[in-house]
Amino acid sequence: MNIVPHINALFAPRPPLEFKQPYSQQVGKKRKLPYEGIAKCLDSFETPDEYEENFKKFKPIEQRKERRERIAEERKTLSQDTVKAKAAAWDPSSYSFESDAYKTLFVGRLSFMTDEHKLKREMEQYGPVKSAVLVYDKDTSKPRGYGFVEFEHERDMKTAYKHADGRKIDGRRILVDVERGRTVKDWKPRKIGGGLGSSRKDRPKKTKQEKAEAKRAAAMAAKAAARAAAAKREEAARREERERAANDSRDRKRDDKDRERDRSRERDREKDRDRDRDRDRNRDRDRDRDRDRDRDRRRDDRDRRYDEYRGDRRSR
Repeated sequence: MNIVPHINALFAPRPPLEFKQPYSQQVGKKRKLPYEGIAKCLDSFETPDEYEENFKKFKPIEQRKERRERIAEERKTLSQDTVKAKAAAWDPSSYSFESDAYKTLFVGRLSFMTDEHKLKREMEQYGPVKSAVLVYDKDTSKPRGYGFVEFEHERDMKTAYKHADGRKIDGRRILVDVERGRTVKDWKPRKIGGGLGSSRKDRPKKTKQEKAEAKRAAAMAAKAAARAAAAKREEAARREERERAANDSRDRKRDDKDRERDRSRERDREKDRDRDRDRDRNRDRDRDRDRDRDRDRRRDDRDRRYDEYRGDRRSR
């Protein structure tokens, strides 16, 4: 049988594998190191005296939260020291003013686009204005958002104090107040810890973890409120469905009663019609019977008279 050589090569046996010497140890197993004592390392250990000394010098590693608290405390202390130093150096008598304190009005929360002319024009609605001054930053020469307006009369200042608070100027609602620096005893400006604002008071700062927990609690509260609202809506829907079913049942019973009453009335009317029909039929029957009786009676009378008439003629 002749086979094509390249087909015969597919069935030919492969050459034998090359012989290799086996490994001296099992493959995949690590050689273990011999066990030794610690006697040679005793010189590296610290003595009790060295341990006590090193323990006293040891400083624990500062965590991120502790570092933030330390920096915040340092900044707070520095700010308090600065405010105390400014308060100690504060001397309001060293300032001289030409304006009358009881005719001057403080105007705050102004827009940075507002100038003295616009402020004076707006305040002249309450009375004649003597001067309007804005406070500017010393370094940038930009307005700081507040100023002072002096009126000609004290009554005009009081009118503006009552009615100008919350008025919109250049898209911002202003805040007005009397000039407390010269009219209130022991008054301190805001830069040394005084003023009426509450934005610089001590507020407990929350960490990221506390903020996350508060946010999670708010989210859980919102979900609980949503679930309660959904349950309330479902309960209202079920109550409405029950009321609708009760109303449908009541209406169905009322309709059944109405239909039964209508059927009863129809039966009564049918009975009345049958009674009237029977009465009319009996009346007609009686009328026919009376008519037949009268006809028979007239016929009998006619026949009798005729017989009598014939008998009379025969007798003649």
